[in-house]
Amino acid sequence: MNAHLIASTDTLLNSLIGAVKAEGIAVKVAAKMDGVNGLGAVLPGVESDILILELASAQEASDLSELEALSARRPELGVILLSNQSDKDFLLSAMRAGAREVLSNPPSKEGLEQALKRIAEHRQKLVERPAGPMSAGKLVAFISCKGGSGATFIAANMAHLISGEFHKSCALIDLDLQSGDASFYMGHGTVKNNISDLTQQVDRLDGHLLSSSMHSVGPQLGLMAAPDEPATALSITAGQLERVLSVAKTQYDVVIVDLSQTLDALTIKALDMADVIYLITENMMPCVRDTKRLVKLFRSLGYGDEKLRLVVNRYRPGVFVDLKQIEEASGLKVDHTLPNDFPAVAEAISLGEPLSKVNSNNAILKALRKATAELLHTAVPKPLGWIGRWVGKAA
Repeated sequence: MNAHLIASTDTLLNSLIGAVKAEGIAVKVAAKMDGVNGLGAVLPGVESDILILELASAQEASDLSELEALSARRPELGVILLSNQSDKDFLLSAMRAGAREVLSNPPSKEGLEQALKRIAEHRQKLVERPAGPMSAGKLVAFISCKGGSGATFIAANMAHLISGEFHKSCALIDLDLQSGDASFYMGHGTVKNNISDLTQQVDRLDGHLLSSSMHSVGPQLGLMAAPDEPATALSITAGQLERVLSVAKTQYDVVIVDLSQTLDALTIKALDMADVIYLITENMMPCVRDTKRLVKLFRSLGYGDEKLRLVVNRYRPGVFVDLKQIEEASGLKVDHTLPNDFPAVAEAISLGEPLSKVNSNNAILKALRKATAELLHTAVPKPLGWIGRWVGKAA
């Protein structure tokens, strides 16, 4: 691999050159920033594998726009931004523009080393990405394109189907660390452990510790809940999360992660590791607008369309936005639609039960069975007769 470095001073350039070479990465170009013309004069010539770029606050908006154009042409480019900005709006804008890492300016030696290693690992995964049908131990992520679109409900109910009807072992890990409530979709919210408890013991984490820490929802279904206190989640690192997910994949056929909309280091780590990402939206204009933005961001992060699945939840035919418009706006085909049936969903959520127990013939459930079968590359199981349902309830 080689790197293209752009900074405002010789001191910073020399520091970056030393750090990059120390990681065994060749420096292809090391250039001082053009303070007059901005990045528009230099970015089109970037042909390296990695771009380390100091972002000038005076030209932040225009420079991010130039970077976004470059990332659209070269989504595989590993971009590290150096900036003193740290607010969430800026970080989100930077990621939308194609940055994989945002470091303080000047960066610490350790921070830059870790960022370079993560980019190298991500590039290697892109090269080694296997093709073909899904096998055991795969990671599946769910994320709402707009808040309240139903990603947690869909993730929880697909987890129940995977374990209960498709007879695969499944773990649901709630990674909405600030406001996760997956435990209420899979019971009554009472769990013994959460992911923060587990990451505090990550040095001795193995399959046995993971299994003992999971909340047992069913014979083949386990739940790892989000922390009760959002503040405790702040200590979880991307490295710790990677270890938890890697061990989970050795213990379960399918690992489902329910993600928040906050695209921080933890969320991006889970998305990087995911084999499939379900984007949950609705056929309403605000949702379609956010779907378009999210798809664009995911492509800039190097996620191929084959990794993305677009699901339209609460689908209402004949309203202002139809499926064709959603596909044209997002650039993705709609993989699945789930009908709008608020009473059935509200009953399941209120009872803390899966939809399959509340109403096994519900139209939403039929659509979820089809989506689950496609995920697992298998056929939809034949429904049980009344004797089978009676035996199941008795058991």
